[in-house]
This record gives sequence, C-alpha cells and structure tokens, in this order.
Amino acid sequence: MTSIDDTSVVDFHSSPARRRTALAVVTVLAAGLLVTYAAIVDEPWWHALLRFGGIGLASAAVIRWQLRRQPRLPLRLTAESLRLTGPDGTTLTIDWTNVASAQVRGAVDPRLVVRPRDPGQTRPPMRPGQWSTPGRGPYELVVQLTWMIPDRHALRRELARRLPAT
Repeated sequence: MTSIDDTSVVDFHSSPARRRTALAVVTVLAAGLLVTYAAIVDEPWWHALLRFGGIGLASAAVIRWQLRRQPRLPLRLTAESLRLTGPDGTTLTIDWTNVASAQVRGAVDPRLVVRPRDPGQTRPPMRPGQWSTPGRGPYELVVQLTWMIPDRHALRRELARRLPAT
C-alpha cells in the first residue's frame, strides 16, 4: 500500500467498521443512561425509553433532513482538483486555483467546509443554494467527515500541501 504523501490522488471514503463501532458504543452508553435515569426517578425503564426514544428519533429525522442537500463522501483529491460527491450522486469538481478556502472543522463531528472563488468555474457550475444547507452561504459546501478513512488529520495535511499559498 502506498503512503498518502507518495501519490497525487487521495481518496477519502466512509468506513462501515468505524460506523458500526461508534453506533455500538453510543447504544451501550444510551442504555446505561436510560437505566440510570429510570433508577433515579423511580419509574420503569420502558417509560423513560418511550419519552427519550421519541425525542431521539425526532432529532435524528431533523438532522437527516438538514443534511440532505450537502455533499458527502467519497472525496477525491487530485493534483489538479478537489472532487466531491453531490447529494444526488453527481460529482462536483473544483480546481485548486478556484478554492477560496477549505478547512477541516470540529473534533467530535468533523466536517470539511469549502468555498469556491467562482462558483461558475466549478464542474458542473454551481447554482446559489444548490448544495448548501440553511444558515450557510449560498455556495458554501459542508462535507461530513464522520467515520472517514484516512482520518481528518490526513485530510488537513493534504489540503495544506495542495492549496495555493495566499
């Protein structure tokens, strides 16, 4: 296997194993909190499950709805451009010279925030609000990096290496 620094093309994609591990840990922690809460307030655990389970499902539905228009993994960095996968499976290509900023933000919920200099120069050309989420700029792209391999530190190194100095 080649090192990330030895190649001009780097692919970042989701890891099903990381996702399953994270979901198992969250499930065990949530079950522990549920049992502890039920013991403290002296009610059956299924009452607490019904109360907080509904809140959890509603929150998950809202988050999923908000993320529906965002680009997602896989993400490909080449010597010439950054390629994102769009919400409908299309590919958006932004040349490095057209990237105004690209930053990896967040530790618990990592995400890549990309802003093109000229949205008309992307391939295909971006329309205002086409892939952005409410509350963001009309051309700001946010890619969720949760469960990504290689990790966000490798992405930061690659972005630093490939982005033109300003």
